[in-house]
Amino acid sequence: MLDWLSGFLDQVLAFFQFVWDFLSFGIYTFVKDGLVLLTKAAIYSWVQVQLLALEVAYEAAQGVMQDIGLAEAVRQRWGALPAEVVSALNFFGIPQALNIIFSALSTRFALKFVPFIGR
Repeated sequence: MLDWLSGFLDQVLAFFQFVWDFLSFGIYTFVKDGLVLLTKAAIYSWVQVQLLALEVAYEAAQGVMQDIGLAEAVRQRWGALPAEVVSALNFFGIPQALNIIFSALSTRFALKFVPFIGR
């Protein structure tokens, strides 16, 4: 006859036990998961900003190099060399080495303008 009252009180007790467990353990997990999510979002945003800054700096460096006319000056000087010297330099791979060096210099120049990377 009082089974319904016993069942009701068991449900009320289970509810309060759930609330107590949430307040004692669940809040910590909830806050920790929220902070982890915020940290992931901050790291992702930081990486995206760094990539954007790197792209802008690289394009700016390429523009400066084109405005200076460095590539044209190198090609002009290379064309003024005698044929024997050009063939000897080609044998040793000097044109490829110069390409690598100029690429590295322009990249280094561009990276100087990126915060936390170029220092």
